[in-house]
Amino acid sequence: MKQDYFNFKKYINSEFYPKHMDFLNNDCAPDLLRFMSIKIGGKKNISYYNFLRGIEEDNLPTFSERQVLFANYLSAQLPLVRKHEYLIFDCLVNGITDIAEIKQLLSQNIGACRAEETEHALHYIYENGYARKEADKLSLAVEMDEDFKEYILDLLSYGLTRYFIDFGDETDFKLWQSYRMDQVQMKFLKNPQHNQVGTYYYGREVVIFASLKKDLTEEDRLNYNDKFLEPAMFQWESMANVSAADVDKQQNSEHAYLFIRKVSDENGIVLPFIYVGKGKMTNPRKQVKFDRAKGKDVVTYLYDIVMENELPDYLQYDFGLTK
Repeated sequence: MKQDYFNFKKYINSEFYPKHMDFLNNDCAPDLLRFMSIKIGGKKNISYYNFLRGIEEDNLPTFSERQVLFANYLSAQLPLVRKHEYLIFDCLVNGITDIAEIKQLLSQNIGACRAEETEHALHYIYENGYARKEADKLSLAVEMDEDFKEYILDLLSYGLTRYFIDFGDETDFKLWQSYRMDQVQMKFLKNPQHNQVGTYYYGREVVIFASLKKDLTEEDRLNYNDKFLEPAMFQWESMANVSAADVDKQQNSEHAYLFIRKVSDENGIVLPFIYVGKGKMTNPRKQVKFDRAKGKDVVTYLYDIVMENELPDYLQYDFGLTK
């Protein structure tokens, strides 16, 4: 990765480190997000700035610990699945602090902008401590010197531009797009940190995250029941010993949102899930099986989820339906 970076820097004939936007404005650019996601010295970079420090790039500006944490906070949201947070901080960095004006700008720049989504974004911005609210004004809770402002504005431009490339004017979940669990929770206006289990119930909707364990041996995969049976049918197995209330929610749900990945991680990087659409949970059947880890029988439920959309050919291959 270090060599990829220096090759790119040489290609664009840059005297100083390439900006975030340089990685979008050049067709031959490596994926900047990979630089952010890898580890250097056993620690994940999170931000481009940490990557540059890790490879000992020359002529880097010096940021305070608080500034680095803020850069990490913004960078960890990439790739964006909604624009609200970045647009709010873009306003604050550019001196727009009136909350009513900020909300008006969001409504002008986000298709089908919902007031509850704006309030959700503001809530978690306050909770993370990078903006303060006083009466009807917002203010940044991190110092903005000239170098750091330049870095942050470039980062915000990168995130918003990449969002437009990935989603266009789409504001709902986009088929075949990648999402992390925290991003899905954000889109459902829930706590992004609530991401420790694979199934969530929101009203009459079930949200399912499933890994297909394609990295397991064939023998071990036989004990794992989550798989595509057809391009538009997914077999899903519930967690063990779910409550009667949760079984009722499953069997009486209007539809399930499915987020699937073939393996949990690859080359030390945790993989996101791919949104494969909504489906109807059908054909529930109770099964009792022996759990080797627990040393006892457990009860699970199997469902055939009939999907609204067929998998495209490349995902049929990735997910093991075709050879």
